[in-house]
Amino acid sequence: MGAIDTILGKMIGKAFEQTGSAPVTIVSLWRRACQWYLRWSEYHRTRAQLRNLTDSELADIGISREQADEESARPMRFRF
Repeated sequence: MGAIDTILGKMIGKAFEQTGSAPVTIVSLWRRACQWYLRWSEYHRTRAQLRNLTDSELADIGISREQADEESARPMRFRF
């Protein structure tokens, strides 16, 4: 059991276990939400960094200002 499983298990007074009849538990939903948030925040952080690069820094990595602007404006694809 992971740390979050232990904490939630103590809070509610029972251990969370996946069973055949309940394939999605609160813990697995919580993990998915946390993982999605971490991906979302990294996505937005890297897009902000791309927008803030100078033209010479963009030339060093081989892309133009227009390409960088297009890439930084792309929406994140939501995959759960």
